Amino acid sequence: MARNIREVSSTARETVKKIHGSEAITELAEAVQEATVATKDTAKEIGDTAKEIRNSHVAATTASAVEETVKAATETIQAGENTARQVSKAAPKTTGTIKKGAIKATKATKATLHQAGRRLRKVAITRPAKDKKIKRSKTEKHTPAKQQRSVRHKT
Repeated sequence: MARNIREVSSTARETVKKIHGSEAITELAEAVQEATVATKDTAKEIGDTAKEIRNSHVAATTASAVEETVKAATETIQAGENTARQVSKAAPKTTGTIKKGAIKATKATKATLHQAGRRLRKVAITRPAKDKKIKRSKTEKHTPAKQQRSVRHKT
């Protein structure tokens, strides 16, 4: 056991001598110092920037712009709600007017239809229709379906 302690102790001394001889500790200390200086400079720049922002009132101006935007949005929403209320109030009146107009148009159409029917009946009674035989020639072209339905050909 004592032998192991001597060997470990000897190995530790040699390791310390090699590290000291290679100047690794000095380089490590210099790197830590450079990082500390860079951190200090960065912190100072951040502080200076914060002071500039505070002195330029950018934050206050931004906050004011946000407040104005919120007010404008609130007014827009209110106007939309008022418009929706007006439309819902006017819709029954509009619907009623349309219904009345449709009823009048229907009545006028029916009256015209009945009157035309009566006139046609009178004409049909006083002047009997004469049947004419219409023959289709072979050179005559076919008419479209709608016209064929409306024109009756007797063969």
